[in-house]
Amino acid sequence: MNIFNKVIVVLILICIICVSLISIVNVFVEYFKWSDLALKVFNPENDVYPFIAALALLMVFAISIFIILLEFYRRGTRVAIISSSKAGNAMVTLETVAMQIKNAVIKIDGLEEIKVKIVPKATGVIINMNAKLNEDMDIPEKMQEIINKATSIVSDKLGIKVIKTNLTIVGLVAGRKEKEAKKKEEEEKAVEVVQEEAEGVSEIEDDDR
Repeated sequence: MNIFNKVIVVLILICIICVSLISIVNVFVEYFKWSDLALKVFNPENDVYPFIAALALLMVFAISIFIILLEFYRRGTRVAIISSSKAGNAMVTLETVAMQIKNAVIKIDGLEEIKVKIVPKATGVIINMNAKLNEDMDIPEKMQEIINKATSIVSDKLGIKVIKTNLTIVGLVAGRKEKEAKKKEEEEKAVEVVQEEAEGVSEIEDDDR
């Protein structure tokens, strides 16, 4: 069920609950009669209520038809057509294309993080990428390397025509190697502290003996 349909169903259930509660209370207080209320709304002798009632029923009918159409409508899987295929139609899902690009370019030295989005067009695809790079790298050179790698993966490996490749740098951060070296240094210091404490405990035990 679509999200819109779920919202409508929840609203309808809330309305039913409210009407049920009002009906239960009305059984004891007898504030109004349902037959009188229906006659006031659908009375053909009245000049205003028939139009309001007809408009309300028309809206209910239109919303119901709209919900049914949404329920049966299913978005197809978004795919890119492989241009090199000569016999039949060969296609690859956009998620697969994006994952192939990400797996290939993330191995490039200096690239810390990347997000890939593929936009399908009639004659090929447009590659949009947002990346974070190591701040110590040559940014223009590294950007060109990433663009070339992504384009090569899509056109050469997957056989999909690339119309354009866009790369946006969204941040410059410390490199993975620097982080790993710093983490390793901290771990070594922690080990040294533990060893010193262990040696201190051993000396105290020897003195006691």
